Amino acid sequence: MEVLTDVLYGDANCDNKVTVADAVAILQHLANKDKNGLSAKGIKNADCNEVGDGVTAKDALAIQQYDAQQITGLPV
Repeated sequence: MEVLTDVLYGDANCDNKVTVADAVAILQHLANKDKNGLSAKGIKNADCNEVGDGVTAKDALAIQQYDAQQITGLPV
């Protein structure tokens, strides 16, 4: 069992950075979970827009907005 601690909102690929690569990881996960699934920690980190509603395309959009400095922080 994976212990989930220290959430870094937006870090879907768990590389300790929030970049467009995380948005891509989310979209790949949504398109094909069997081939491109996120880890349990990645799923927790990915849920950064409307926290608690699960991983959605809105999370990928929030990460892109954060990376483009359109918003100043996550979660949204």
